[in-house]
Amino acid sequence: MLKCVLTALLCVLMVLPAGAEEAAPANPVNTPGRETCGKPNCFWETPMDYRDEETMWAMLTAPMTVVSGNFRAQAEVYAEPSTDSKVIADVTRSTQGVHVLQHLDNGWTKIECYSSSFSGSPTKAYNVLTTGYIQTELLVEVEVRTEFALVVDKLTQRLYIYQDGKLLDVLLVSTGLPAKGAPENETRSGEYLLYSPTGRFPSGDFQCNYGIRYNDGDLIHEIPHLKRESGDYYGRTEPLLGQRASHGCIRVQRKRTEKGINMRWIWNNMRDKMSTRLVIWEDWQGRQIAIPDAQTPLYYNPKGGKDYHDSPTCYGVLDKYEPMTAFTYGELETGAYRGLKVCTYCNPPLRTADIEEINAAHAPAEAAQSAE
Repeated sequence: MLKCVLTALLCVLMVLPAGAEEAAPANPVNTPGRETCGKPNCFWETPMDYRDEETMWAMLTAPMTVVSGNFRAQAEVYAEPSTDSKVIADVTRSTQGVHVLQHLDNGWTKIECYSSSFSGSPTKAYNVLTTGYIQTELLVEVEVRTEFALVVDKLTQRLYIYQDGKLLDVLLVSTGLPAKGAPENETRSGEYLLYSPTGRFPSGDFQCNYGIRYNDGDLIHEIPHLKRESGDYYGRTEPLLGQRASHGCIRVQRKRTEKGINMRWIWNNMRDKMSTRLVIWEDWQGRQIAIPDAQTPLYYNPKGGKDYHDSPTCYGVLDKYEPMTAFTYGELETGAYRGLKVCTYCNPPLRTADIEEINAAHAPAEAAQSAE
């Protein structure tokens, strides 16, 4: 069952020094950040709409501001422009982007970021969207690679891959599932740089392939598997794709899409392209998934096929049954199509009922209250 852990937004109210100007009004719910800076193609102010390729590519290839230093270390964000004030967030150095809001004349800069506190951090601000201050001398603007870019949406649990300005493909993912007593399992949102190709690594009893580090201890990698004499076993993690399930990393599907793309493909094409941008969208309360147009084409194998598909060919279907028969999204709840399941290779649109379930869980606060 698709389920997200919903938490109220924790806002840190800031008091600016005398003479400082107030920040611009809060952004609408469909942007990653809360405040505005006016900088062109800013990640924090770009609407979370993967379909707008031109706007997305301009944002994904724009320079990014990071905190200088070792990529396995964090910098502290303060409540006020002073090291004597309270530390309210952690930022990973070199690989995590911050939203520059205002440079002050006292050597400090007001920023916005999602806190990258990890287990053991005294700050304990796990993925909290925070407005605070950091020393200006620590900030540096860096260029990003401009061949590929990755976008993970925690609302849809999808990974959108862009290449040379176009949306190339969509993969299923599992982001972090916070547990009682383990809020640090939440995948941290924001903008990052791929930084270190790790490859295979253990995770408890599991093995993970094709790991690429992007945020200190966070990696994007293939779904975990168990090593067995009969072969690698994915049966405990693969069914969870498309919903939260990890301890904070981003698990990516191993099954190839119609274009032959999976986590192995990402590894083969991006392991030598560090500084590729990865952005992670938060599943804000109020965000909604659009219901597909009724005329959206879908496909199925009429000779015993159990799934519906996004394209007439799919790695999940034998060649002898391709090309498959077309029908429309509007017909999905009728006749023989009603019993079809969503294909886990080519990721066709979810059924309307599944989308409505997600949307109900993320309904705007006013709508959720009126429904109670």
